[in-house]
Amino acid sequence: METKTQHGYLLLADISGYTSFVAGTELEHAHEILTELLAVIVKRFQQALTISKLEGDAVFAYVPEFKFTRGEALIELIEATYVAFRDTQVNMHHRTTCTCSACRAIPTLDLKFFAHHGDYIIQDIMGSKELVGSDVNLIHRLMKNHVSEATGWKAYTLFTQKGLEHVGISNDGMHPQVENYEHLGDVQTYSDNLHERYQQIIETRRVFLEAKDADAVYTQEFDAPPAIVWDWWNNPLNRDNWDPAGHNRWRLGTRLSGGRTGVGARNHCAHGKDDALEEITDWRPFDYVSLISIVSNMSMPETVIFEPIDDGRRTRVYDHINMEIPLPKFLRRLIVRPLFEIMAKYTKMLQHSSDLLNQRLAEKEN
Repeated sequence: METKTQHGYLLLADISGYTSFVAGTELEHAHEILTELLAVIVKRFQQALTISKLEGDAVFAYVPEFKFTRGEALIELIEATYVAFRDTQVNMHHRTTCTCSACRAIPTLDLKFFAHHGDYIIQDIMGSKELVGSDVNLIHRLMKNHVSEATGWKAYTLFTQKGLEHVGISNDGMHPQVENYEHLGDVQTYSDNLHERYQQIIETRRVFLEAKDADAVYTQEFDAPPAIVWDWWNNPLNRDNWDPAGHNRWRLGTRLSGGRTGVGARNHCAHGKDDALEEITDWRPFDYVSLISIVSNMSMPETVIFEPIDDGRRTRVYDHINMEIPLPKFLRRLIVRPLFEIMAKYTKMLQHSSDLLNQRLAEKEN
């Protein structure tokens, strides 16, 4: 079999405090706790990444660079995984009535991520596949670093400079540090405090338009997992291709600190004589995004939901839309639904976007 060098993101999640946790607790309960927490990481990673292997207290995964049209989606995946990990950890601790050392020590566990972009080869020996290459060695060496010593952080994401450059955001607010490794030399890294991000995420106000409150609801299925569809959908630069008539011209607008996308970020669309403004009001990778669009002085709140189907291999997207017109709800719906069909041909656009994404993924896989 021909062996090809591939290019993409390498990601390693490592449970902090594992060694002392296992050494100082009852092995049976410790094993059950760690298995549940590792399963949370694997489930989240599998939305977009290929799991290379489990390494005791760590999960090593990779993804070819073409799978993400927005490198930022990798950060969103990391943060969504950390939120799921922390929520599971807190729930485990609260629901247990066991007083053994392992169950009491659940809060001492935490999670770190190491992200890099580079080259790798998938080595297949008698059906057993493993990633090899200098960049693969590097990401494992990064687990030995001085970030906690310098910052006091227990949970963080560490990016190599190369990894951060491919993600496409700035290092504003990140902790810079140079690590040195034998045979690899100096490595510039940038780290982000995950405890701080966790608090920001859980404290953000929820804005969600329910189907029962929407003037129009559209549904479409995609032959890709939620993280990939989320990445495709939320890249405004993809949307010019969604419209078969080619009327739309999207461009990026305001972004948050470091160039991140989130609540308050804006996008612009030139559509004929009108210039539409879109502002994100709630940002929950990879579950849903809420936004409000302003077109010709008319506001359109919207929530787009990404539901995993077929064991997470495919995605069903629900798009809930309102058109704010000063009329009673039943009259507004009578007017709005035909208006959406006539003006936007929205169902056709969704089908076109689905076909484009499926075609794109098929071409890249080949």
